[in-house]
Amino acid sequence: MKKDTAWEGLNVKGPSTIVTSENLNHSDNRITEKESKFETTLQVLQSSSKESVVNARSFGELRRYMHVERDIQKELGKILTQLKGSGNPSLILLCGSVGDGKSHLLAYMKDNHADLMQNVFVHNDSTESYDPDKNSLDTLEKVLDPFDDGNHPEQHVVIAINLGVLHNFYSSQRKAGKFQALCDFIDQSGVFKKGQQGTKQDQAFYMLNFADSQPYVLTEEGPKSPFFLKLMDKVTIQDTNNPFYRSWLKDDENGIKTTAHYNYFLLQQKEVKESIVQSLIEVMIKKKVFISTRTFYNFLYEIIVPVQNPLVKDDSSIKVNDMLPNLMYGYPDRSPLLAALNEIDPLKRRLESTDQLVGNFLLKTEPLNYVIEELGERVSIGAWNQVNVMHKQNRQMEYSRLLVRQHALLFRKDYDKPYREFVQFLYSFYHGDEDEIGRLFELIETAVYAWKGSPKDRYVFVDSPNKTFRLAVEINMEPQIDELVFGSAEGKEEVEQFTPSLRMGFSQKGQTFLFELDYKLYALLKQISEGYRPNRQDIQDALQFSEFHDRIVKSADKKTNVLLVHRQDGTMLEVKKPRFSKSKYEVGKVK
Repeated sequence: MKKDTAWEGLNVKGPSTIVTSENLNHSDNRITEKESKFETTLQVLQSSSKESVVNARSFGELRRYMHVERDIQKELGKILTQLKGSGNPSLILLCGSVGDGKSHLLAYMKDNHADLMQNVFVHNDSTESYDPDKNSLDTLEKVLDPFDDGNHPEQHVVIAINLGVLHNFYSSQRKAGKFQALCDFIDQSGVFKKGQQGTKQDQAFYMLNFADSQPYVLTEEGPKSPFFLKLMDKVTIQDTNNPFYRSWLKDDENGIKTTAHYNYFLLQQKEVKESIVQSLIEVMIKKKVFISTRTFYNFLYEIIVPVQNPLVKDDSSIKVNDMLPNLMYGYPDRSPLLAALNEIDPLKRRLESTDQLVGNFLLKTEPLNYVIEELGERVSIGAWNQVNVMHKQNRQMEYSRLLVRQHALLFRKDYDKPYREFVQFLYSFYHGDEDEIGRLFELIETAVYAWKGSPKDRYVFVDSPNKTFRLAVEINMEPQIDELVFGSAEGKEEVEQFTPSLRMGFSQKGQTFLFELDYKLYALLKQISEGYRPNRQDIQDALQFSEFHDRIVKSADKKTNVLLVHRQDGTMLEVKKPRFSKSKYEVGKVK
């Protein structure tokens, strides 16, 4: 069957018959009795599935197909090649978080590079135990015992280990005074220090950390994720080698359709995939959401398959809220990732263009034609084919929500200016662009003075605004940045190893005060620099910056150049210690 023939019945110009009349004439019961091979195949994407792509221990056909090469695989391959035939057994720590692909990578290496895995003992801290009476740390200590100080290992060891487990092991061994050489190497690796690149190899120890690399990269044009796009392409590419696409075609041949089949077709569109990836990057930066490979696969399942996904006879059976754009943004209770995406739902952006889009849509006597004109004929499928009767069914709001969300997926625009600015500053920081970061420091300095208010240049208030007289001190700050990170990607087109925050601050009187500037804090400081006054909740949410501000104020010279400012009329009195007098303080009016 040709690829384009699978959806001939979905042409929006005519009626969309999903099950042929010939099939229906046999028996209506056949519709409910048929099993969707497509949905069965999709279930392996679920985190809860026993056959999950990332949960399976053996590297079967599906996992082999789904494999996407990553830089950390290349690094591991290089190390194992170097160690092959080496007479000095080494320890490789493969670190990361739950579901990021450690077990998958080791299974791949064992299946595809068996020669490199000879004389290599592999231990997975999250799944393997050799004694039911021992906990994970006891088991880990037993595996690592050959690498304890003074011992002599007989073979190479690779350990896939979560950072939390490694930290617990490190802490317990430091207290016990054991594994000193290994603990020293862990210190040197900087594996527990966010944003810092440390030693990856020392003598017999190697460190490979999934957390060193984000699943997206920073570029001059904005963040991108070739990794997520490759994973999505593995699921959606129109190729009979793709088991998902193959089962989708098989269902079509058998006259089997569900809402998931329509959603899968929409997901095949290039612009939809790219927009979804950008939304995922946005929630990672804005909401500090960690998206592991396992989480990503489960997400794909959730935006394709509704909670209830029965076989359908025609488009009239498809629920508006079960279409992909609504599954992506409208079901925050279904998973933590969908909850985060709900926070950036296009419906929550009050834009004139969106109001105009919806207004025009609601006024049309033939809204389907308008939908086709705005979205395109190819993707105006599924529930859209019943949109002309929405007024009779009083479902205008349902269809309006779908229109806004699907339009945003198909024609993504960078509406969020603070977000675009922040990711640009992030890129500039790692590229060492002093001019750009200089602009950022101007914004932050303005916010420092406005945090509690400023009566005049170089002075900040230090107390509550409710007092009749407020105290202000002079501050003299010099910009400072984390020199270990600033410019660490200079000369590279893409920034691959980074944290989505900037460590920066100011120095005063020889003391340096740094803080972590993430997106949420940047958005707040930008508002403050433009005149917004932070409330108690803002200060509580930005506790780190508030403490940084307090340290700046405490380090200021309070013996000279201190102002008392009358809250109501703004009268300022200067309090200073006289140079040649027995008086402790001298008060004078400031003109």
